[in-house]
Amino acid sequence: MYKLKYDLYMDNKLIQQKDITINFQNILILGMLLFFGFTSLRFGMFGIGEVILLFFCVTQINGQETVLLSFKKHMFTIFWLYYISIIMIGYTVNTFLEIKPQLIHFDLMAYTVILFLCFTFELAFKRSSFSYLYRLIRFIYFGGLISIGFLYFLYLVGLRSFSGFSLTYGGADIFSPFANDYHQFAYFVAPLPFIGLYIVAKEKGIMIKVLSLFGILLCITIGLATTSSTLVSAWALSTFIFCILKVLEVLKKLNRPKSIILFFFCLIVLILIFNYESLLVLVNDFFKGDSNGENRLVIWSNAIKAWEHSPIVGLGPGSFSGTKVFFGYEAHNTFLQILTQGGILGGIAYILLISKLTKATSINVYILCAVIALVVYGFGINDLRRTVLWFYYILFYYLSLKSEEDKSG
Repeated sequence: MYKLKYDLYMDNKLIQQKDITINFQNILILGMLLFFGFTSLRFGMFGIGEVILLFFCVTQINGQETVLLSFKKHMFTIFWLYYISIIMIGYTVNTFLEIKPQLIHFDLMAYTVILFLCFTFELAFKRSSFSYLYRLIRFIYFGGLISIGFLYFLYLVGLRSFSGFSLTYGGADIFSPFANDYHQFAYFVAPLPFIGLYIVAKEKGIMIKVLSLFGILLCITIGLATTSSTLVSAWALSTFIFCILKVLEVLKKLNRPKSIILFFFCLIVLILIFNYESLLVLVNDFFKGDSNGENRLVIWSNAIKAWEHSPIVGLGPGSFSGTKVFFGYEAHNTFLQILTQGGILGGIAYILLISKLTKATSINVYILCAVIALVVYGFGINDLRRTVLWFYYILFYYLSLKSEEDKSG
C-alpha cells in the first residue's frame, strides 16, 4: 500500500512538472508567432521569432535518434523540400533561357525558415496529445488577444508608437503594430474568430465562454482596424461557409430528408439573390478597398503572362508581375505566385497539400473554417512567406488528427 501511494505521488509530481514545461513552451510559441508578424522589430531578415524557432528546432533534433521523413507524418516538410527543388529548377531554366532572372536570396531565406518551422513542429506535434494541442491553441487565442489587445488599447487612446516603434502602417491611421505591412500582422488574427467559436463550443465553464465571445468581438474589431479588405472578404466567405456547414450538421443529426436539405440550399440562393447589392459592395471593396486593389486584375493577368514563359517548372524565386509583365511585383494571389515560381508542378503540389489539409480538418467545422479563412486570404495576397500561416496549418492539421485518434481510443 505504501509503495502504491509513493508511485501515485511520483506520477502526480511528474505530471505537475510536465505542465510547467508545457506552459513555458506555450509562452515561447506565442512569442514566436507574435514576433513573426512584428517585422519592424527584426534585425535584417531575422528577429526574435526566428531565434525562438531555432531554439525549438535544435531541441527537437537533439531529442531524435533518427528522423525518417514520410508524407503522412511530415506532409508540410516534404512539400517545402519539393517546392524549393522545383523553383530552383525553374530558376535554372529562367537563367539559361534568359527570360527574366532575379535575385533569389530573399525568397530562399524566407522559404528555408518556413521549411525548418514545418520540420520542427511536425516532429513536435506528431508526438503530442490532443489535450496538449487544444491547450496550446486556447493559450494562443487568449494570450495573443491580451498582447495585441494591449497594443490596440494604446492605439485607441491616441498613441501611434510604443517604445519608439510605430503602431500604424506608413503613417496612416491604420492599426499595424510593429509591422511594416499590415497583412503580416493580420494573418495572426485571421483564424482567431473561429478558434474562439471552437472554444465556446468545447468549454463547459460559463466564464471562459463569455471571455471567448468577448475575444471574438475584440479580434474582429482589431481586424477591421487594419483596413484589410482581403481579411474582411476572407472572414465573410468563411463565415458564410461556416453557417451552411453548421445547418447541414444539425439537419444530419436530426435525420432530415433530402428534400429539407434541398429547400435549405434554395433558401440560400434566394438570400444571395436578394442581397446581391451587399455582395457587390464586398467585391468592390476587395478590388478597390486597399492600395493594391484596383490593380489586382492587371497584376493577376500579368502573372499569368509571366507563367506562360515557363509553364511546367516556373521561373524560380522572385516576383514577376505588376502593372507590366516582369515589373517586379508579387502576384497578390498565392496560387498565381506559385505558378510563376514553380509552374504546374508547384501548383499541383500546393493544391494536393491544401486538399489534404482541408480533408483532415473537415471533422471539425470550426477548425475547417479557420483554415478556409487563411486559404481565402491568400486569394488577394501572397502568403507563401507568412511564417505564422504555416504554423497555423500544422497546428490545425495535427489537432484534427489527434482528435480522431482520441475518438478511436
